Parts: sequence; C-alpha cells; structure tokens
Amino acid sequence: MSTRTASHNEFIDGNLSAVAVQAAKPLFTWKGATFSWLFEVQPVIRVTSGAPPERVPTLANDPTEAGNPERLARYALRSGLGLGVAPFGAEASLPVRPSTQVVLNVTSGGAWFNQVVPYGKATQANFTVAPGIALQQQVGARDLLAVGYALHHLSNASMGGANPGMNSHLLFMRWGRRR
Repeated sequence: MSTRTASHNEFIDGNLSAVAVQAAKPLFTWKGATFSWLFEVQPVIRVTSGAPPERVPTLANDPTEAGNPERLARYALRSGLGLGVAPFGAEASLPVRPSTQVVLNVTSGGAWFNQVVPYGKATQANFTVAPGIALQQQVGARDLLAVGYALHHLSNASMGGANPGMNSHLLFMRWGRRR
C-alpha cells in the first residue's frame, strides 16, 4: 500500500509503523452493540518520509530553502522516531455471531517526532486521526483477537510553514481481555 501526502495526495516514498496500547471503557450497549471510549498510547512510532520530487525546492522556485543545505535536508528521504497519545477515541463493537464482532473505531490525538514529518516546512509536532475497522473473535473465556485496517492521518494543522501531512495505510492485530 502507498503512503501519500494529505495536502496534494502525492506519493511519498515512505512508511509509518507503530506499537500501540489501547484501553477501552464501555459506555453503553444499544441493540447488542457496545459503544466505548477509546484511549491509545503509541510509545514507538517509526516513520520514513521525504518530499515528492515536485515539492523539493530549487533555486528557481524557492531560493531561500534551496540555498540552505540544512533546510534542504528536510526534504530528503530519512527515517525517524516518535511517540504519540490519542486520548480522544470511540469504538463500536457490533456482533455478527455470538463470539464474533465487527469493530469500528477512531482515535485522535498528537505525536512528537525527532525530526520534521513528513518533510520541508512541516513540524515535529503533529495531530493524528485514525479511523479503523476490524474483525474481532473471542478466543477463550475472556480473550479477544482482532485483525483490521486503519487509515492513519497526521498533519500539523497548518501550525508550521506548510502542512503537507501524511496518510498511511496500517494493517493491525490487537489482543484484548475482557474484565
């Protein structure tokens, strides 16, 4: 799957992967579906990113950026690390069989990286939102296993000199335990 800029939907030769821990607090049940508040901590986010070729400054279109080697390096393909927290989340578990559910969720929060992400005039601090869908199966008296997909979006909400953002497709596996 490809990673793309959020601002112009351009291909980025990069990727994003994360380790995350989630906690869900059930709020209510309605017609068999459980609705929960979802909190996520991402202690490790690994990102590789760089600018699409048409966004790299040249002396003709942006002499200030192109003439400064330190600023120009922010457009090159590079890897970095970050951490994140997403305290604003929601989840709905919809039963399809007695021990199987479809899970729809979304998390929202922020992430801090050791470099500018994704490139150029963006910032090290970014906001995140990740809607997802999964199939969850009960695998014991209290254990749950889910496999799913999330579209992870990060951007600086125009707080930097530019807001290219980054959209990544994530496949995930989640193990959980009911109380």
